Amino acid sequence: MKNDMNTINEIIKVIGESQLTEISIEEKEFKLFIKKPKLVLGESIEEVEEIEEMAEEVAVEDIKEIISETVGRFYYIDKDENPMITVGMTVKKGQKVGYVEAIGLKTDIKSEFDGEIKEILVKNGEVAEYGKVLVKIGE
Repeated sequence: MKNDMNTINEIIKVIGESQLTEISIEEKEFKLFIKKPKLVLGESIEEVEEIEEMAEEVAVEDIKEIISETVGRFYYIDKDENPMITVGMTVKKGQKVGYVEAIGLKTDIKSEFDGEIKEILVKNGEVAEYGKVLVKIGE
């Protein structure tokens, strides 16, 4: 029996040090089944590194928002069908990026920042509520 315990301990040691997850041994009057518990990790190392890289990219890009200070229809394409802004276009602080029109009155919308137009959130001619983000600008 002592010899059998030494053998069992050796088998356990070998499985613990190997990549085997289970072993089954059967002899005349002896059965042995050993199974290592599965180690569950939330993410693989590659996924963690990818998430960290994405977080760095997001942290680097500082997005600023141009917000409607009035209610009305937002226009960034003029009457001659010329866009005042497009995604990817660089704008300067104070540059007109569109206007909001309500009951015949036009209120110019000017950029408060230097940067590149990243996204236009309100379609040309769509209603813009007070406080609604119209345009996103990044560096």
